[in-house]
Amino acid sequence: MSWWKKILGAKKEECTCGKSCQKLSEAATGSRLHIECLHGEEGTCQRLREMGFCESSVVEKIADSGALICKVCDSKVVISKKLAENIIVSDICHLKGHKSPKEIAKTVLLSKMAAGQKGVIDDFVVAGDDCERIEEMGLTPGEEIEIIRYAPLGDPIEIKVRGYSLSLRKQEADLIRVILI
Repeated sequence: MSWWKKILGAKKEECTCGKSCQKLSEAATGSRLHIECLHGEEGTCQRLREMGFCESSVVEKIADSGALICKVCDSKVVISKKLAENIIVSDICHLKGHKSPKEIAKTVLLSKMAAGQKGVIDDFVVAGDDCERIEEMGLTPGEEIEIIRYAPLGDPIEIKVRGYSLSLRKQEADLIRVILI
């Protein structure tokens, strides 16, 4: 945090997206929030992403007693208040499945993305064992991905997720909806 922010004591921050945001450490306990962006050193941001605190993810602040207990990507995670200050969040609509028209327009299947294109996993087309296996590989809603390349015949697809490369069959990629970024 810069010296002038410490002096002024600004609680709310304006992200590049223009929404009124706050730090996760300052959010009310029990609130469900949308992660807008991560601030801080690249190593710190990468560590947060590996724990599931990715841009566009939904986080629920469960408890705040010295350290924060949060639910993110269907897991409970304990982080320090200092680390939580790097996570910039905004309130989300409490209606299940509510998306803005802009988000709906940018949603495509993972298999339809071009090489080099980036996106955030939205959800799965159907529920089942295949989707559970895909989630176990780290492809969870809210996770940022990038298409690295396609094999010569279009199958498999190499993607980058959580800092590592992963190959998926086209039939698995057909099950994943992605919001383009």
